[in-house]
Amino acid sequence: MKFTLITFFICFLLCSVSVYSAQEFYISVSGNDENSGTKIAPFASFGKAVKELEKYAGKEAVTVWFSEGIYYLDETILLDSKLSGTKEYPIVFSSMAGAEVLIKGSKLLENLEWNTYKDNILVAKVPVHLKFNQLFVNGQRQVRARFPDFDYENPLHGGKGYLQVADGTDRRYDKWITLKEEDFKNKEWKHPETGILHAFQSHNWGNMQYQIREIDTYENKVHLGKGGWQLQRAFGVGGKGENASWYFIENIFEELTVAGEWFLDNDNHLLYYFPEKGTNLNNAVVEVAVLKDLIQLKGDRKNPVKYISIKGLDFSQSATTFMENYEPVARGDWAIHRGGAIYLEGAENCTITDANFEYLGGNGVFMSSYNRNNTVSNSRFYHIGESAVALVGSPDAVRFYQTWDDKEIHGKDWEEMRNNMDLSPGPKSPNYPKACVVENNIMHDFGDYGKQVAGVYISMSHKIKVSHNTIYNCPRAGICINDGTWGGHVVEHNDIWETVQETGEHGPFNAWGRERQWLGAGGNADTDFIKEYVKLDALDPVIIRNNRIANYRKSISAGNWTIDLDDGSSHYVIYNNLNLGSTIKLRDGMFRKVYNNITVSAVPLGWHVWPKASEDEVFKNIFVIAGKVPGKEAPTDIFIRPIRMTDQSIWSNNYDYNLYWNVNYPKKNKISKAYNFQQWKESGYDNHSKIDNPLFVDPKNGDYSVAANSPALKLGFKNFSMNDFGHKMVKAIPLGSEFENEIEIQLIADSRVKKPGSIRYTTDGSDPTVNSKVFTRPLKFKKSITLKFRNFNSEGNAIGFVNSQEYIKVSQKIHPSWLGTLLQGEFRGSREIVDNKSIDVFEIYGASIINIADDPDLIDASGGYNSGCFIKSIDAQLGANWISSGLTSGWVIQKVNNQKVIDIKSLINQLNKYKGSTVKLRAVRNYVEKEFSLEIPLH
Repeated sequence: MKFTLITFFICFLLCSVSVYSAQEFYISVSGNDENSGTKIAPFASFGKAVKELEKYAGKEAVTVWFSEGIYYLDETILLDSKLSGTKEYPIVFSSMAGAEVLIKGSKLLENLEWNTYKDNILVAKVPVHLKFNQLFVNGQRQVRARFPDFDYENPLHGGKGYLQVADGTDRRYDKWITLKEEDFKNKEWKHPETGILHAFQSHNWGNMQYQIREIDTYENKVHLGKGGWQLQRAFGVGGKGENASWYFIENIFEELTVAGEWFLDNDNHLLYYFPEKGTNLNNAVVEVAVLKDLIQLKGDRKNPVKYISIKGLDFSQSATTFMENYEPVARGDWAIHRGGAIYLEGAENCTITDANFEYLGGNGVFMSSYNRNNTVSNSRFYHIGESAVALVGSPDAVRFYQTWDDKEIHGKDWEEMRNNMDLSPGPKSPNYPKACVVENNIMHDFGDYGKQVAGVYISMSHKIKVSHNTIYNCPRAGICINDGTWGGHVVEHNDIWETVQETGEHGPFNAWGRERQWLGAGGNADTDFIKEYVKLDALDPVIIRNNRIANYRKSISAGNWTIDLDDGSSHYVIYNNLNLGSTIKLRDGMFRKVYNNITVSAVPLGWHVWPKASEDEVFKNIFVIAGKVPGKEAPTDIFIRPIRMTDQSIWSNNYDYNLYWNVNYPKKNKISKAYNFQQWKESGYDNHSKIDNPLFVDPKNGDYSVAANSPALKLGFKNFSMNDFGHKMVKAIPLGSEFENEIEIQLIADSRVKKPGSIRYTTDGSDPTVNSKVFTRPLKFKKSITLKFRNFNSEGNAIGFVNSQEYIKVSQKIHPSWLGTLLQGEFRGSREIVDNKSIDVFEIYGASIINIADDPDLIDASGGYNSGCFIKSIDAQLGANWISSGLTSGWVIQKVNNQKVIDIKSLINQLNKYKGSTVKLRAVRNYVEKEFSLEIPLH
C-alpha cells in the first residue's frame, strides 16, 4: 500500500510538472510585440509569437491563442523543423473559444486620398512598391476592369461575362487569337500589354491565362505573350462557332466602366476605382492581396516539421497565382502551382481543423512532396481561386515519369523514353504524401480563376483518405485522382453534386492512370496495355464506397459521368455508391470491381475500349434508366453504350446478378443497340440478372434503398445507408431547393456538439448569434427564404461555420428528365425516335465514316478529338484502297495533304481535288498520330 501511494504521488508530481511546463502565448489586435505574450500582456502579431516559440518547440507543449480580430501578415509565416513539435509536446495555433480570428494575406490601405478622375471613377495614390491583383472593399472582392463586364447573375461561361473567339492557333503555347469584329469594334486600348486573357481551352477541359503582348485592331487579332502553362495537353485557344473558346480580358484601363471595377497603374502607382452606389471611400475598409502563401510548414524527410495544429482560424485574401510557375503533373491533364494559403512540405502529423478558407487567389491547402499522417478536417473552403485541397508528390518519387508536355510541347518520343525503363515496383523515393486525411469539410463555389480544379486533388500519393466531405458548385471535379501512383486511397461517404459546371468530358469523381502499363494507344489490342505492369505503380486498390454523386441540373455536358475512370485507371474497388443524374464510365484499365452500386439516369453505362482480359467485374448492381438525355429527341432505351469494346473475347468473367429497370420502356428488354437481354445472356453476360422494378423506398426524399420484397435483394444486392453522405457539421435537410406550396426543413446538429448545445437560425439574411431563434422542431415555410443556421455549445460559443441554404417558392417545380420520369413512374413525352438522335454515316470509297463531333461519347472514348472524321468500318472488298493504306476502323482523319479536315463535307471536298492521285492523310487514334498514303480512285 505504501509503495502504491508513493508511486501515485510521483506520477501526480510528474503530471503537475508537465502541465506547469506547458507554454501559452496570447496574441491580440490591441497587443504589443514588446509585451511578454501573456493573457494580460499579449503580443500583437503572429510573427512575434513564432519567434518566441522557437525557445520551447520540442521541449514543451505550446499553445498560441488568438483573440478575436483581423491579423494582417507582412510576410509568409514559416514554420520549419526548428519550430517542430513532438507527440508529447505538440504546437497548437488556435482561436480563443468563440473568437472569430481572420488571418489575411492582404494589406490594409489607410488614409488614401481619393480624388475624382472622371465621371464616377475615383483615383488615389498608393505606395510606390505596392503591387497587387486582388482588391477588397468592405470585405467584398472587387472586379479588375475587364471586357466584357462581369455577369453577377451568371458568372459562368455562357453568361454575359464571356465571349467566344473568332479564331485561334488552338495549340499551346498560343501565339494569337482573333476576336469577332462585332465584339471588338471601337476598342482603343492605349496599353493592351497590361491585359490578361482568360480563355477556356478549345476542348473545354479547363482554362488558361496569357499576358497580352499587342493588339492588331485592323485584323481584330490579339497577340499573346507568356502564359498557357496552367494545364497540360496540346490543345489551346480556338475552335469555331458554338465550339469556340470562351474568354474575357482583364486589367485594361479603358474597360473600367461599371461599378465594382478597379485598375492599378503600376507605373504611376495609382489605384482607380468605380465604387458601388452608397460606398463612402472615406470610411471604407480597403484591402489589397499581397501574399500568395500565408503559412508554410516546411521541412524534409530527414528533418520534418511535426505535430503542429492550426485550429479555428479564418484564412483569406491571398494573391492570385495563375501567372506564377505551374508544373505539368505526370500524364493526367493537369498542371499545378505548388502553393496554397497553407502549404505543407516535409510535414508529419500536422492538423488543420475548424478553419475557414475564403476569397483566396490560389489553392487552399497544398501538401507537396514528403508528407505523412497530416489531416485537414472540419473546415470550409469557399470562393477559392484554384483547388481546395491538393496532395501532390514529387516526380523524383516516380520510377518512370512522363508528362504530356514532354510529348506535345517539347517533342519527346514517349516510346523512346521507355528504353531502359525502371521496372521495380512502387515509389523510388519517399517524397510523396502518404496516410493523410481530408475529412468532414465543406467545399463549394471554388475555381474562381482556375477551371481545371478539384475539391480534393491527389497525385503521386499513397493511402489518402477522403471522407465525409460535401463538395458542390465548381467548374470541374469534386475529387480528382490524377494518376495511378500508388493507390490505396479510400474515397468514402462524400456528397458531391453540381460539379463540372464549366467544363466537359469529366466526372464529379475523375481519375487517370497513364503509368508504365499504359502505352498511349488505348483500345483492345494486345499492344495497348501491359497487364503485368499495372500493379508496379497501382500498388493497392483505390476504394470508392458509400458516396452520393448527383447531377440535379436540367442539363449535363457531354461525358459528365458520376464516376469517370478515364485512360488507364486501374485497380479500383467501387461499391455502395448512389449515382444520380448520370452513370459510371470505365475506360481502358484493369482490375476494377463494380458492385452493389445504384445508378439512376438517362445516360447508359459507358464501357469504353477495355483491354482484353481486363479482369474487370460488374455484379450485384442496380442500373435504372429514366428520362432522356438533354439534346436527345426521345427517351433512352438502352442500358449500356459500349464503344470500341473487343468482339474477340468476353469482356468480363464476372458480369452477373445485376438488376436492370428502364422506366421509359418497362416492357422492352434492350440492353444495348446490338443486343436484347436474351442475346446478351447468350454472349456470356448477366446469366442470373433480371429486368424488374427495384422498388425504391422514397426517391422523392432521397431514399433509394430498396423495399424488403425488391428483386434486387434476391440477386444479392445489399442496402446501404442513405443518411451518411457528406459532412457531419450542422446541416439542413433537404438541401436548398425549389418548392411549390410549403417546405419542411430539418436542421441536423454538428456531430461534435453534445447536449445542451443548440442550433440557432435566422431568416432575415443576418448571421445567427447565440441570441437568435433556437431550432426545436422542423421548420415550415410557405414563401421563399434564405435560411442561415449555426451550432452553439452549452457555453454559448459558436461551433463550426454559418451554414446557409436558399429555398425558392415556384408555381411549378420542374425536375430534370431522369428524376421527373422516375417519380412519375413513366416517361411523358414523345417516343417517336427510339434511337434518339441518329448519326449520319457516309460511305466513302468503301469506308463507313461519321463526323466525330456528332457523337460526344465517341469523342470521350477516342482521346478527346472533337473534329475530324471517324472511320467506323471498312468493307473488305470495296475499301481495298483504305486497307492498303494501313488505315483501320477507329482512326480519326484530321488532315488531307496538310489541309485541316473539320467534318465529312470538308473531307469530301479535299478528296475530290485529288481524284486519280495519292494523298497524305494525317490521322489520330487516341493519342497516336500517324501519316497514311491513300490512293484516290479516278471515278
